[in-house]
Amino acid sequence: MTISHEAADTVRIRSTEDLLALIPHQVGRQPRNTSVLFFPVADSSALCLSMNSPTVETDPYELGAELAEVLARVRHCGEVVVTVYSDQALEGGVDREAVAAARWECAVERAGLTVLRALVVGPQHWWDLAEPDRALPVELIRDSAVNAQMIALGSAAEPDAPEHHPRWRHRFARRAQHVTRAWERLRTDDGDSAPARTTVPGPTPPTIDPDPRHPLTAWHRAVRCVQVDRQHWVDAVLGLSDGHLALLIEGVHDDLVRDALLYAWLSGSTARAAAALAGLRAAMVRLGGGIAGSEPSQDEIDEALRCVVAVAGEWDGPPDWDTLDGAYRVLQVLDGILGAGRDPLADPTEIVAGSRESLGPRDLSGSRETSGDREPSSDPNPSSDRQPLTAAAASVVATLAQLEVYRGRAHTASRLLARCANREGAAGSERSVMPGRSAAADVAHRLRHQPTPWWCVDRRTAWPGRGVWERGASDQG
Repeated sequence: MTISHEAADTVRIRSTEDLLALIPHQVGRQPRNTSVLFFPVADSSALCLSMNSPTVETDPYELGAELAEVLARVRHCGEVVVTVYSDQALEGGVDREAVAAARWECAVERAGLTVLRALVVGPQHWWDLAEPDRALPVELIRDSAVNAQMIALGSAAEPDAPEHHPRWRHRFARRAQHVTRAWERLRTDDGDSAPARTTVPGPTPPTIDPDPRHPLTAWHRAVRCVQVDRQHWVDAVLGLSDGHLALLIEGVHDDLVRDALLYAWLSGSTARAAAALAGLRAAMVRLGGGIAGSEPSQDEIDEALRCVVAVAGEWDGPPDWDTLDGAYRVLQVLDGILGAGRDPLADPTEIVAGSRESLGPRDLSGSRETSGDREPSSDPNPSSDRQPLTAAAASVVATLAQLEVYRGRAHTASRLLARCANREGAAGSERSVMPGRSAAADVAHRLRHQPTPWWCVDRRTAWPGRGVWERGASDQG
Protein backbone atom coordinates (compact mmCIF):
# COMPACT_ATOMS: atom_id res chain seq x y z
CA MET A 1 0.00 0.00 0.00
CA THR A 2 1.29 3.44 -0.88
CA ILE A 3 -0.04 6.77 0.29
CA SER A 4 1.22 9.98 -1.28
CA HIS A 5 0.06 13.55 -0.87
CA GLU A 6 -0.44 16.25 -3.43
CA ALA A 7 2.30 18.36 -4.93
CA ALA A 8 2.87 21.78 -3.39
CA ASP A 9 2.09 23.67 -6.61
CA THR A 10 -1.50 24.35 -7.63
CA VAL A 11 -2.74 21.96 -10.28
CA ARG A 12 -6.13 22.50 -11.90
CA ILE A 13 -8.07 19.37 -12.85
CA ARG A 14 -10.45 20.22 -15.68
CA SER A 15 -11.15 16.77 -17.14
CA THR A 16 -10.82 13.06 -16.46
CA GLU A 17 -7.67 13.04 -18.59
CA ASP A 18 -6.14 15.65 -16.30
CA LEU A 19 -6.92 13.51 -13.26
CA LEU A 20 -5.39 10.41 -14.84
CA ALA A 21 -2.35 12.44 -15.89
CA LEU A 22 -1.81 13.60 -12.31
CA ILE A 23 -1.86 10.16 -10.68
CA PRO A 24 1.58 8.89 -11.86
CA HIS A 25 3.18 12.09 -10.61
CA GLN A 26 1.44 11.69 -7.27
CA VAL A 27 2.44 8.09 -6.65
CA GLY A 28 5.93 8.46 -8.18
CA ARG A 29 5.53 5.90 -10.94
CA GLN A 30 3.23 4.79 -13.73
CA PRO A 31 0.81 2.38 -11.99
CA ARG A 32 0.74 -1.12 -13.45
CA ASN A 33 -1.68 -3.92 -12.56
CA THR A 34 -2.86 -2.10 -9.46
CA SER A 35 -5.60 0.26 -8.30
CA VAL A 36 -5.33 3.90 -7.28
CA LEU A 37 -7.97 5.63 -5.19
CA PHE A 38 -8.00 9.41 -5.59
CA PHE A 39 -9.53 11.30 -2.66
CA PRO A 40 -10.31 15.03 -2.65
CA VAL A 41 -9.37 16.28 0.82
CA ALA A 42 -9.58 19.54 2.72
CA ASP A 43 -8.32 22.82 1.26
CA SER A 44 -8.82 21.74 -2.37
CA SER A 45 -5.96 19.26 -2.19
CA ALA A 46 -5.96 15.53 -2.81
CA LEU A 47 -4.53 12.20 -1.72
CA CYS A 48 -3.77 9.03 -3.68
CA LEU A 49 -3.99 5.58 -2.17
CA SER A 50 -2.39 2.77 -4.17
CA MET A 51 -3.53 -0.78 -3.41
CA ASN A 52 -3.61 -4.16 -5.10
CA SER A 53 -6.65 -4.62 -7.32
CA PRO A 54 -9.30 -6.89 -5.80
CA THR A 55 -10.34 -10.12 -7.53
CA VAL A 56 -13.56 -12.13 -7.53
CA GLU A 57 -12.30 -13.86 -4.37
CA THR A 58 -11.79 -10.59 -2.50
CA ASP A 59 -14.33 -9.93 0.25
CA PRO A 60 -15.48 -6.33 -0.38
CA TYR A 61 -16.63 -5.95 3.23
CA GLU A 62 -13.20 -6.84 4.62
CA LEU A 63 -11.61 -4.55 2.05
CA GLY A 64 -13.99 -1.76 3.06
CA ALA A 65 -13.15 -2.19 6.74
CA GLU A 66 -9.45 -2.03 5.88
CA LEU A 67 -9.99 1.09 3.81
CA ALA A 68 -11.95 2.77 6.61
CA GLU A 69 -9.11 2.03 9.03
CA VAL A 70 -6.52 3.51 6.68
CA LEU A 71 -8.57 6.67 6.19
CA ALA A 72 -9.56 7.10 9.84
CA ARG A 73 -7.19 10.05 10.34
CA VAL A 74 -7.46 11.57 6.87
CA ARG A 75 -9.67 14.64 6.42
CA HIS A 76 -11.19 13.55 3.15
CA CYS A 77 -14.42 14.79 1.62
CA GLY A 78 -16.17 11.43 1.57
CA GLU A 79 -15.73 11.00 -2.19
CA VAL A 80 -13.31 8.96 -4.27
CA VAL A 81 -12.36 8.25 -7.88
CA VAL A 82 -11.43 4.60 -8.38
CA THR A 83 -8.92 3.78 -11.15
CA VAL A 84 -8.02 0.20 -12.03
CA TYR A 85 -4.78 -0.18 -13.99
CA SER A 86 -4.40 -3.42 -15.92
CA ASP A 87 -2.20 -4.72 -18.73
CA GLN A 88 -5.12 -6.97 -19.67
CA ALA A 89 -7.43 -4.02 -20.38
CA LEU A 90 -7.66 -4.17 -24.15
CA GLU A 91 -10.00 -2.64 -26.68
CA GLY A 92 -12.02 -5.87 -26.89
CA GLY A 93 -13.41 -5.49 -23.38
CA VAL A 94 -12.73 -4.72 -19.75
CA ASP A 95 -14.92 -7.29 -18.01
CA ARG A 96 -12.18 -8.40 -15.64
CA GLU A 97 -11.37 -4.84 -14.65
CA ALA A 98 -15.07 -4.06 -14.23
CA VAL A 99 -15.23 -6.83 -11.62
CA ALA A 100 -12.37 -5.21 -9.70
CA ALA A 101 -14.08 -1.81 -9.94
CA ALA A 102 -17.35 -3.32 -8.68
CA ARG A 103 -15.50 -4.79 -5.69
CA TRP A 104 -14.06 -1.36 -5.01
CA GLU A 105 -17.49 0.26 -5.20
CA CYS A 106 -18.81 -2.18 -2.58
CA ALA A 107 -15.75 -1.63 -0.39
CA VAL A 108 -15.96 2.14 -0.71
CA GLU A 109 -19.63 2.11 0.27
CA ARG A 110 -18.73 -0.11 3.23
CA ALA A 111 -16.23 2.57 4.28
CA GLY A 112 -18.96 5.23 4.07
CA LEU A 113 -17.66 6.91 0.90
CA THR A 114 -19.18 7.80 -2.46
CA VAL A 115 -17.64 6.73 -5.76
CA LEU A 116 -17.49 9.71 -8.10
CA ARG A 117 -16.15 7.71 -11.04
CA ALA A 118 -14.77 4.26 -11.79
CA LEU A 119 -12.05 4.23 -14.46
CA VAL A 120 -9.92 1.59 -16.15
CA VAL A 121 -6.53 2.30 -17.76
CA GLY A 122 -4.86 -0.19 -20.08
CA PRO A 123 -1.72 -0.11 -22.24
CA GLN A 124 -3.35 1.68 -25.18
CA HIS A 125 -6.80 2.81 -24.04
CA TRP A 126 -8.72 3.94 -21.00
CA TRP A 127 -12.39 3.73 -20.07
CA ASP A 128 -14.95 5.45 -17.88
CA LEU A 129 -17.06 2.50 -16.71
CA ALA A 130 -20.17 4.66 -17.02
CA GLU A 131 -19.55 4.09 -20.76
CA PRO A 132 -17.69 0.76 -20.89
CA ASP A 133 -18.01 0.42 -24.66
CA ARG A 134 -16.19 3.70 -25.33
CA ALA A 135 -12.42 3.17 -25.45
CA LEU A 136 -10.37 6.37 -25.38
CA PRO A 137 -6.69 6.56 -26.39
CA VAL A 138 -4.11 6.96 -23.63
CA GLU A 139 -2.54 9.72 -25.74
CA LEU A 140 -5.23 11.98 -24.28
CA ILE A 141 -3.66 11.42 -20.87
CA ARG A 142 -0.11 12.01 -22.05
CA ASP A 143 -1.17 15.16 -23.90
CA SER A 144 -2.95 16.59 -20.86
CA ALA A 145 -1.93 20.07 -19.74
CA VAL A 146 -1.53 18.66 -16.22
CA ASN A 147 1.07 16.17 -17.43
CA ALA A 148 3.02 18.97 -19.11
CA GLN A 149 2.77 21.12 -15.98
CA MET A 150 4.01 18.36 -13.67
CA ILE A 151 6.96 17.58 -15.94
CA ALA A 152 7.86 21.28 -16.08
CA LEU A 153 7.77 21.42 -12.28
CA GLY A 154 10.34 18.60 -12.08
CA SER A 155 7.99 15.73 -11.25
CA ALA A 156 9.40 12.88 -9.21
CA ALA A 157 7.59 10.29 -11.34
CA GLU A 158 10.07 7.84 -12.77
CA PRO A 159 9.72 6.51 -16.32
CA ASP A 160 9.53 2.78 -16.88
CA ALA A 161 12.77 1.03 -16.04
CA PRO A 162 14.83 0.14 -19.14
CA GLU A 163 14.49 -3.58 -18.42
CA HIS A 164 10.82 -3.33 -19.40
CA HIS A 165 11.47 -1.87 -22.85
CA PRO A 166 11.63 -4.58 -25.56
CA ARG A 167 14.78 -3.08 -27.04
CA TRP A 168 16.68 -3.29 -23.76
CA ARG A 169 15.16 -6.55 -22.53
CA HIS A 170 16.68 -8.45 -25.43
CA ARG A 171 20.07 -6.81 -25.00
CA PHE A 172 20.02 -7.49 -21.27
CA ALA A 173 19.19 -11.12 -21.94
CA ARG A 174 22.14 -11.43 -24.33
CA ARG A 175 24.55 -9.97 -21.77
CA ALA A 176 23.17 -11.75 -18.71
CA GLN A 177 24.98 -15.06 -19.12
CA HIS A 178 28.34 -13.45 -19.89
CA VAL A 179 28.15 -10.99 -16.98
CA THR A 180 27.03 -13.75 -14.62
CA ARG A 181 30.03 -15.90 -15.60
CA ALA A 182 32.38 -12.95 -15.16
CA TRP A 183 30.96 -12.33 -11.69
CA GLU A 184 31.31 -16.00 -10.74
CA ARG A 185 34.94 -15.99 -11.90
CA LEU A 186 35.48 -12.84 -9.89
CA ARG A 187 34.38 -14.63 -6.72
CA THR A 188 36.24 -17.90 -7.29
CA ASP A 189 39.64 -16.77 -8.53
CA ASP A 190 41.82 -18.01 -5.63
CA GLY A 191 39.79 -16.00 -3.16
CA ASP A 192 40.70 -12.74 -4.84
CA SER A 193 37.62 -10.58 -5.22
CA ALA A 194 39.25 -8.82 -8.18
CA PRO A 195 41.15 -11.21 -10.49
CA ALA A 196 43.90 -9.87 -12.69
CA ARG A 197 42.02 -10.65 -15.91
CA THR A 198 39.26 -8.23 -14.94
CA THR A 199 40.39 -4.74 -15.88
CA VAL A 200 38.60 -1.45 -16.26
CA PRO A 201 39.82 0.86 -19.01
CA GLY A 202 39.95 4.61 -18.62
CA PRO A 203 41.74 7.19 -16.48
CA THR A 204 42.11 6.54 -12.80
CA PRO A 205 40.42 9.12 -10.56
CA PRO A 206 42.95 11.15 -8.59
CA THR A 207 44.01 10.09 -5.09
CA ILE A 208 42.20 6.73 -5.08
CA ASP A 209 43.48 3.21 -5.53
CA PRO A 210 44.99 3.13 -9.06
CA ASP A 211 44.24 -0.60 -9.31
CA PRO A 212 41.75 -0.85 -12.22
CA ARG A 213 40.20 -3.88 -10.51
CA HIS A 214 39.07 -1.87 -7.47
CA PRO A 215 35.24 -1.61 -7.23
CA LEU A 216 35.40 2.08 -6.32
CA THR A 217 37.43 2.73 -9.46
CA ALA A 218 35.01 0.68 -11.54
CA TRP A 219 32.01 2.59 -10.19
CA HIS A 220 33.69 5.97 -10.62
CA ARG A 221 34.25 5.26 -14.30
CA ALA A 222 30.78 3.80 -14.85
CA VAL A 223 29.09 6.87 -13.38
CA ARG A 224 31.29 9.11 -15.47
CA CYS A 225 30.23 7.17 -18.58
CA VAL A 226 26.54 7.92 -18.05
CA GLN A 227 27.25 11.53 -17.09
CA VAL A 228 29.12 12.05 -20.35
CA ASP A 229 26.32 10.53 -22.48
CA ARG A 230 23.11 11.29 -20.60
CA GLN A 231 20.78 10.80 -23.54
CA HIS A 232 22.13 7.29 -24.22
CA TRP A 233 22.99 6.18 -20.72
CA VAL A 234 21.75 2.60 -21.15
CA ASP A 235 24.03 2.19 -24.17
CA ALA A 236 26.86 3.73 -22.16
CA VAL A 237 26.55 1.13 -19.39
CA LEU A 238 26.09 -1.76 -21.82
CA GLY A 239 29.26 -0.60 -23.56
CA LEU A 240 31.28 -1.59 -20.48
CA SER A 241 33.03 -4.95 -20.46
CA ASP A 242 31.58 -8.02 -18.73
CA GLY A 243 34.40 -7.86 -16.18
CA HIS A 244 33.65 -4.21 -15.46
CA LEU A 245 29.96 -4.93 -14.90
CA ALA A 246 30.90 -7.85 -12.64
CA LEU A 247 33.03 -5.51 -10.52
CA LEU A 248 30.08 -3.12 -10.21
CA ILE A 249 27.85 -5.95 -8.96
CA GLU A 250 30.48 -7.14 -6.51
CA GLY A 251 30.90 -3.61 -5.21
CA VAL A 252 27.30 -3.20 -4.08
CA HIS A 253 27.20 -6.79 -2.77
CA ASP A 254 30.10 -6.24 -0.38
CA ASP A 255 28.81 -4.53 2.78
CA LEU A 256 31.73 -2.20 3.43
CA VAL A 257 32.28 -1.33 -0.23
CA ARG A 258 28.56 -0.59 -0.58
CA ASP A 259 28.74 1.83 2.35
CA ALA A 260 31.74 3.53 0.75
CA LEU A 261 29.93 3.74 -2.60
CA LEU A 262 26.87 5.35 -1.01
CA TYR A 263 29.23 7.86 0.62
CA ALA A 264 30.89 8.53 -2.75
CA TRP A 265 27.52 9.19 -4.41
CA LEU A 266 26.31 11.39 -1.58
CA SER A 267 29.49 13.43 -1.30
CA GLY A 268 30.43 13.35 -4.98
CA SER A 269 33.95 12.35 -3.99
CA THR A 270 35.41 8.91 -4.71
CA ALA A 271 38.63 9.94 -2.96
CA ARG A 272 36.77 10.55 0.33
CA ALA A 273 34.99 7.23 -0.11
CA ALA A 274 38.30 5.40 -0.64
CA ALA A 275 39.67 6.88 2.59
CA ALA A 276 36.46 5.93 4.40
CA LEU A 277 36.69 2.35 3.11
CA ALA A 278 40.23 2.02 4.43
CA GLY A 279 39.08 3.23 7.84
CA LEU A 280 36.04 0.93 7.85
CA ARG A 281 38.11 -2.12 6.95
CA ALA A 282 40.63 -1.38 9.67
CA ALA A 283 37.80 -1.01 12.18
CA MET A 284 36.30 -4.36 11.14
CA VAL A 285 39.66 -6.08 11.60
CA ARG A 286 39.92 -4.62 15.09
CA LEU A 287 36.34 -5.60 15.97
CA GLY A 288 37.13 -9.13 14.83
CA GLY A 289 40.07 -9.34 17.21
CA GLY A 290 42.70 -9.14 14.49
CA ILE A 291 45.55 -6.76 13.86
CA ALA A 292 45.40 -4.44 10.85
CA GLY A 293 48.34 -4.63 8.47
CA SER A 294 48.85 -0.90 8.87
CA GLU A 295 47.24 1.65 11.11
CA PRO A 296 44.65 3.86 9.37
CA SER A 297 45.51 7.51 9.12
CA GLN A 298 43.57 10.12 11.03
CA ASP A 299 41.99 11.24 7.75
CA GLU A 300 40.81 7.68 7.05
CA ILE A 301 39.32 7.41 10.53
CA ASP A 302 37.55 10.74 10.16
CA GLU A 303 36.15 9.82 6.73
CA ALA A 304 34.96 6.44 8.03
CA LEU A 305 33.00 8.21 10.75
CA ARG A 306 31.57 10.70 8.25
CA CYS A 307 30.64 7.80 5.98
CA VAL A 308 28.62 6.07 8.70
CA VAL A 309 26.74 9.28 9.44
CA ALA A 310 26.21 10.17 5.79
CA VAL A 311 24.92 6.74 4.75
CA ALA A 312 22.40 6.91 7.61
CA GLY A 313 21.05 10.15 6.11
CA GLU A 314 22.23 12.25 9.06
CA TRP A 315 25.06 14.32 7.69
CA ASP A 316 25.43 17.96 6.71
CA GLY A 317 24.70 17.28 2.97
CA PRO A 318 22.76 17.75 0.82
CA PRO A 319 23.70 14.94 -1.57
CA ASP A 320 25.54 15.45 -4.82
CA TRP A 321 22.42 14.77 -6.88
CA ASP A 322 24.20 14.53 -10.22
CA THR A 323 26.49 11.75 -9.01
CA LEU A 324 23.71 9.96 -7.14
CA ASP A 325 21.36 10.01 -10.14
CA GLY A 326 24.15 8.77 -12.40
CA ALA A 327 24.74 5.83 -10.05
CA TYR A 328 20.99 5.16 -10.00
CA ARG A 329 20.98 4.65 -13.76
CA VAL A 330 23.93 2.29 -13.65
CA LEU A 331 22.11 0.26 -11.00
CA GLN A 332 18.99 0.12 -13.19
CA VAL A 333 20.98 -1.49 -15.98
CA LEU A 334 22.60 -3.98 -13.59
CA ASP A 335 19.15 -4.85 -12.27
CA GLY A 336 17.94 -5.45 -15.82
CA ILE A 337 20.90 -7.68 -16.69
CA LEU A 338 20.65 -9.76 -13.53
CA GLY A 339 16.90 -10.00 -13.91
CA ALA A 340 17.28 -11.39 -17.41
CA GLY A 341 19.59 -14.10 -16.12
CA ARG A 342 17.43 -15.56 -13.37
CA ASP A 343 13.89 -15.74 -12.11
CA PRO A 344 12.26 -12.41 -11.15
CA LEU A 345 12.79 -11.28 -7.58
CA ALA A 346 9.05 -11.00 -7.03
CA ASP A 347 6.20 -11.75 -9.38
CA PRO A 348 3.21 -9.42 -9.00
CA THR A 349 0.81 -12.34 -9.43
CA GLU A 350 2.11 -13.79 -6.18
CA ILE A 351 0.83 -10.80 -4.22
CA VAL A 352 -2.62 -11.30 -2.76
CA ALA A 353 -4.99 -8.59 -3.96
CA GLY A 354 -6.01 -6.15 -1.26
CA SER A 355 -3.50 -7.40 1.29
CA ARG A 356 -2.28 -4.80 3.75
CA GLU A 357 0.89 -6.79 4.28
CA SER A 358 1.98 -6.04 0.73
CA LEU A 359 3.47 -2.76 -0.35
CA GLY A 360 1.97 -3.13 -3.81
CA PRO A 361 3.00 -4.82 -7.01
CA ARG A 362 6.24 -4.26 -8.79
CA ASP A 363 6.54 -1.29 -11.05
CA LEU A 364 6.42 -3.36 -14.23
CA SER A 365 6.15 -2.35 -17.83
CA GLY A 366 6.57 -5.92 -19.07
CA SER A 367 7.71 -9.25 -17.74
CA ARG A 368 11.37 -10.04 -17.37
CA GLU A 369 12.75 -12.59 -19.75
CA THR A 370 14.56 -15.73 -18.66
CA SER A 371 16.48 -18.15 -20.78
CA GLY A 372 14.24 -20.81 -22.26
CA ASP A 373 16.97 -23.17 -23.44
CA ARG A 374 18.57 -24.21 -20.16
CA GLU A 375 19.68 -27.81 -19.75
CA PRO A 376 17.73 -29.83 -17.17
CA SER A 377 19.49 -29.82 -13.83
CA SER A 378 20.40 -32.97 -11.97
CA ASP A 379 20.72 -31.03 -8.72
CA PRO A 380 17.90 -32.02 -6.35
CA ASN A 381 17.88 -28.40 -5.25
CA PRO A 382 18.39 -26.56 -8.56
CA SER A 383 18.03 -23.16 -6.94
CA SER A 384 21.09 -23.72 -4.75
CA ASP A 385 23.51 -22.78 -7.53
CA ARG A 386 21.65 -19.54 -8.10
CA GLN A 387 21.59 -18.48 -4.44
CA PRO A 388 24.75 -16.32 -4.54
CA LEU A 389 23.59 -14.66 -7.76
CA THR A 390 20.11 -14.10 -6.33
CA ALA A 391 21.61 -12.51 -3.24
CA ALA A 392 23.78 -10.24 -5.42
CA ALA A 393 20.75 -9.27 -7.49
CA ALA A 394 18.88 -8.46 -4.29
CA SER A 395 21.80 -6.24 -3.22
CA VAL A 396 21.48 -4.26 -6.46
CA VAL A 397 17.73 -3.73 -5.92
CA ALA A 398 18.26 -2.83 -2.26
CA THR A 399 20.87 -0.24 -3.26
CA LEU A 400 18.33 1.28 -5.63
CA ALA A 401 15.94 1.38 -2.67
CA GLN A 402 18.54 3.21 -0.57
CA LEU A 403 18.95 5.87 -3.25
CA GLU A 404 15.17 6.28 -3.29
CA VAL A 405 15.32 6.95 0.45
CA TYR A 406 17.87 9.69 -0.20
CA ARG A 407 15.51 11.12 -2.83
CA GLY A 408 12.74 11.29 -0.22
CA ARG A 409 10.70 8.52 -1.86
CA ALA A 410 10.27 6.13 1.05
CA HIS A 411 7.18 4.46 -0.43
CA THR A 412 9.09 3.63 -3.63
CA ALA A 413 11.98 2.33 -1.53
CA SER A 414 9.57 0.07 0.34
CA ARG A 415 8.24 -1.31 -2.95
CA LEU A 416 11.77 -2.16 -4.02
CA LEU A 417 12.49 -3.83 -0.69
CA ALA A 418 9.39 -5.94 -1.14
CA ARG A 419 10.97 -7.27 -4.35
CA CYS A 420 14.21 -8.39 -2.79
CA ALA A 421 13.97 -8.98 0.96
CA ASN A 422 12.47 -12.46 0.83
CA ARG A 423 14.80 -13.68 -1.89
CA GLU A 424 17.83 -12.24 -0.15
CA GLY A 425 16.89 -14.06 3.02
CA ALA A 426 16.32 -17.30 1.14
CA ALA A 427 19.67 -17.00 -0.59
CA GLY A 428 21.47 -16.56 2.69
CA SER A 429 24.01 -13.90 3.66
CA GLU A 430 27.21 -15.71 2.85
CA ARG A 431 28.81 -12.49 1.63
CA SER A 432 27.89 -10.39 4.62
CA VAL A 433 30.91 -8.96 6.43
CA MET A 434 28.97 -8.31 9.62
CA PRO A 435 26.71 -11.01 11.12
CA GLY A 436 23.10 -10.28 10.24
CA ARG A 437 23.94 -7.62 7.68
CA SER A 438 22.48 -7.55 4.20
CA ALA A 439 21.72 -4.79 1.74
CA ALA A 440 17.94 -5.07 2.20
CA ALA A 441 18.20 -5.30 5.99
CA ASP A 442 20.37 -2.16 6.06
CA VAL A 443 17.82 -0.13 4.10
CA ALA A 444 14.89 -1.43 6.14
CA HIS A 445 16.70 -0.52 9.36
CA ARG A 446 17.41 3.02 8.14
CA LEU A 447 13.82 3.44 6.97
CA ARG A 448 12.54 2.53 10.42
CA HIS A 449 14.80 5.05 12.12
CA GLN A 450 14.67 7.90 9.60
CA PRO A 451 12.23 7.48 6.72
CA THR A 452 12.93 10.97 5.36
CA PRO A 453 16.40 12.60 5.42
CA TRP A 454 16.44 16.24 6.49
CA TRP A 455 17.34 17.59 3.07
CA CYS A 456 14.07 16.30 1.57
CA VAL A 457 11.89 18.80 3.45
CA ASP A 458 13.36 21.90 1.80
CA ARG A 459 13.04 22.46 -1.95
CA ARG A 460 16.44 24.11 -2.04
CA THR A 461 18.13 20.89 -0.94
CA ALA A 462 15.61 18.19 -1.98
CA TRP A 463 16.00 15.93 -5.00
CA PRO A 464 15.36 18.16 -8.03
CA GLY A 465 13.79 15.39 -10.14
CA ARG A 466 15.09 13.30 -12.99
CA GLY A 467 14.66 16.12 -15.53
CA VAL A 468 17.55 18.08 -14.04
CA TRP A 469 19.94 15.15 -14.43
CA GLU A 470 18.82 14.56 -18.00
CA ARG A 471 19.53 18.19 -18.89
CA GLY A 472 22.97 18.04 -17.31
CA ALA A 473 24.79 19.19 -14.22
CA SER A 474 25.12 22.72 -15.57
CA ASP A 475 21.40 23.28 -15.00
CA GLN A 476 21.52 22.40 -11.33
CA GLY A 477 21.39 24.95 -8.55
